[in-house]
Order: sequence, then C-alpha cells, then structure tokens
Amino acid sequence: MPDLTYISKGNSKTECFSFDLPAIDTCPGATAECSRDCYAANLMRIYKNVDAKYKRNQEVTYHPGFVDYMVDTIPVDCQFRIHVSGDFFHEDYVSKWIEIAARRPDVTFYAYTRSWRIPRIWLRVLALADLPNVNVNLSVDDETGAPNVIGADALRWCYLTKTDSVPAWIRHDDIVFRSNHIGHKKRRKNAKAKGLPMPELVKRLGGQVCPLEQGQDIPNFSCAKCRLCVDKPKVLAHA
Repeated sequence: MPDLTYISKGNSKTECFSFDLPAIDTCPGATAECSRDCYAANLMRIYKNVDAKYKRNQEVTYHPGFVDYMVDTIPVDCQFRIHVSGDFFHEDYVSKWIEIAARRPDVTFYAYTRSWRIPRIWLRVLALADLPNVNVNLSVDDETGAPNVIGADALRWCYLTKTDSVPAWIRHDDIVFRSNHIGHKKRRKNAKAKGLPMPELVKRLGGQVCPLEQGQDIPNFSCAKCRLCVDKPKVLAHA
C-alpha cells in the first residue's frame, strides 16, 4: 500500500492515483466559469480533512525532498493524474514534475490544465507534455476560447458543456464532458424501471463525449481502463 499522506488513491470511477492541490488558489489560468462551478472547491468547503490535505500538499511541493518523495512513492506501473484538484501554479513546480516523470518511465502521467493561458508556465507544461509517458489535456470553455498557444494543436482540448452543444472550434477528437450527465443517468434509470421509452441523448457533440457520460451505466468502467484522457492523442482530426 502506497504512502497516502500526500498521494490520493482514485475511486472506482478513476482507478488512478493522484496528487492534489488547493482548488482555485493554485489555478492561475482559471476562468470565472470554472471557478464558479469548481467541484473541488466545493469539496474543500464541505470536508475540512480534504481542505487540510490539499493545503498540506502545496506546502510539501516547496520542500527540497518533494521530487524524491514522489519518485519513491508513486506505485509501480500505474496511471497517475497530476491534479484532480488544483493546477500547475508556477513554472518551477512544473519543472519538478518533469523530473518526476522522467525518473518514473513506468508510470503514465496525465493532467488537465488551464495554465496554458499563462505564458511562463505554459512553456514548462509544454516540455512536460513532450515526455513520452505524459499526456496533457488542455481545459477550455467559452471564456478561454480555442487555445492559440504554441503546441496546443497537438494536444487534446477538453470542453465542459452544460447545454449539450459545443462551439465550432472543438475538433472531432477533442473530449466533451457533460455537466448534467448524472441527471441524464437518473432519468434513463427511472424510465427503464417504469418501462417507459428511454430519453435520447446526442452521442456526438462535435468532439468525443466521455463514455461514462453517454447516459448509460457501463459495467466496470474506469478512467484507467478507458484511457481516453490518459493516453496521448494520435493525429487529431479537425472539425
């Protein structure tokens, strides 16, 4: 069992380990929309132990032994998410993840980030994304618009829809997440139990929709098994 003082073990949905930071405070590229709807910030407000752990994690990133700790502690041959909560808050912090990932080629690292909006940080995140065992997904919304920074075209963009519509700039191989997917699943479950027609869902919104959010229960589903967000994209198809 890994040392879970700073590392978090994923739930049944993800099955991935992670390292997490305080939401919003470590998100220099955040938009008003994502700050307002941040589920991680809500968790920190509700659960004091979560709030304490995330703040403790940020403190340990400044410790000179942080890199060695992560290299020695991350489980072998796992999928590891850099930040379920938080983001790349400083270029020096990103450099530490570059060293960690380079020293642990057996681990597949992945992240979602809006720090592509901060030039000095983005240059280091781009270097992190160049490592063969790291996949960086660019988090986008209507406020960010399409990423227009160097290197963005080769990475996936992840867009959260509240209306089941997406902007024209989302490409076919980008990923779309539904903010209302839980409600869809409940309606389909209730309809099935009552023998009613199943509510229809649009399965393609201009990008790939997260399989878990298609409105159906998928037995034994996990992000680690799906790997849509975990693995590096192949050649991206433009809309």
